[in-house]
Amino acid sequence: MTDTSIESLDYFLTTTKQVRRRLDLTRQVPTNVVLECIDLASRAPIGGNLERNRWLLVENADTRQALADIYARFGRGYLEAGREQVESMGNDPTATRVVESSLHLLEHLHEVPLMIIPIRLDRPGTSIFDHATYWGSVTPGVWSLQLALRSRGIGSAWTTLHLQHEQDAAELLGLPASVTQIALLPTAYFTGNNFHPARRKPAQEITYYNRWKEPVPKTP
Repeated sequence: MTDTSIESLDYFLTTTKQVRRRLDLTRQVPTNVVLECIDLASRAPIGGNLERNRWLLVENADTRQALADIYARFGRGYLEAGREQVESMGNDPTATRVVESSLHLLEHLHEVPLMIIPIRLDRPGTSIFDHATYWGSVTPGVWSLQLALRSRGIGSAWTTLHLQHEQDAAELLGLPASVTQIALLPTAYFTGNNFHPARRKPAQEITYYNRWKEPVPKTP
């Protein structure tokens, strides 16, 4: 890879964020563009190369409204409790911004032009091994989809609040009991293009070497 391609890749990796407030609710997302992104996302690592992941695109206005209602049934109280918790802890600016943007999305979710629901054709097991192999075969693809969308000027947010009422959503969408909804991605073109890298702790602080809590040696 050239220095330019590495720089471009690093840019998208560090600036692909949860887009909630800046989704353009007035502009349709072309299906063919989304299918291009799904083609790319399907190349993400999958355990055993077993293609058990599927994607459901929801554009119908009545269905989007119904999903938004299911989302808010649990989400409103959950996020309001989160707001109260943040306020009680002194209104940390980052936490406040996350809660407020999440509440904004909840209020406007039905207006988002496209919802994408990643699906697995089976159900997760119960052991740590089962969960690691199950989610490890689907979450990389969802993240790849979000990256591909981002590179085309389309924002998304990984949300799961509707899954507190998974069965209601499944019935609405005609999903059989044998499949699993992974998330709900509100998807739309985003406004502006001044996304900055998220603030995170440096790798040296969050990485251990050989054993728990053993620091990584610093290289010259």
